[in-house]
Order: sequence, then structure tokens, then C-alpha cells
Amino acid sequence: MDRFRGVFPATIDAKGRVKLPARLREQLEAAYGREIYVCSFFPHELRIYPLPIWEGIEERLLSKPAMKPAVLKLIERVNYGQLLEVDDHGRIVIPALLREMVDVEGEAVVSGRINHLAITRRERAAAMLRDLSLSDDELEELAQL
Repeated sequence: MDRFRGVFPATIDAKGRVKLPARLREQLEAAYGREIYVCSFFPHELRIYPLPIWEGIEERLLSKPAMKPAVLKLIERVNYGQLLEVDDHGRIVIPALLREMVDVEGEAVVSGRINHLAITRRERAAAMLRDLSLSDDELEELAQL
């Protein structure tokens, strides 16, 4: 499996277009093709999954008890996503409703998150990096991995 790494500046214009960084786009297309699923698990970021990766997530969700509250909540949240295709210029158009829900427009960052990409407003990403330090318990848990 190809792994997506790194953080790259990007701009989301008023029409919702964002150009994926060349390195990540080339990696995406070579390993998975151009079809992607764009959704949001959290209110502060968009997630871009290569379609084969997203289909694997759907399969795992389908294997869980359908009425489990966390499963229902996640399915409801990601249901606002869209199946999209990267165009010949390496751009995607983020649907208006999804842009509005996650409040992304203007200066952003696209980051590789191992099996998917994430888009976050630039100032939000900077604040998260500054404010989200790991606790001693979390560091201990990670040391056990």
C-alpha cells in the first residue's frame, strides 16, 4: 500500500476547487486511479480517500452491528461526502454543502495521513499543531506500540 506523507500549502477557491499537491496526486493516481471519496469525520477537516481504500472502510462498517450508536453516527457524518474524480489538472471540486459544514475555503493545507489525505484551513492546522501536545499517558501508550 502506498502511504501518503507530508503537508503542503493549498488554496480552495470560491467555487470549491483545490489543486492537489503534485507529489500526492501522482502517488494517488499511480496506486489507486483518479476516483476518490471526499468526506468529513471531524468538523475541522475534509478527508480524501482513494476509492479502493474507502470501499474497504465501508466493508468494515458493514461488518459492525448496524444499530451501534457510534456506527450510526459515523455513517450519518460521512454520508455527506461525495464520490469525485481528480481532473486532468490535478484538481477536485469540493461540494458546497461539505465545504460549508467543515468551513474550508481560502488558505489551506493538504496533508498525507498514511492511507488518505486531509484538507484543513491553514490557521486551524497551525493552531492544532501548536495546541495539541501529547500527554504523558499518551506518550506511554505510544511507546508500547
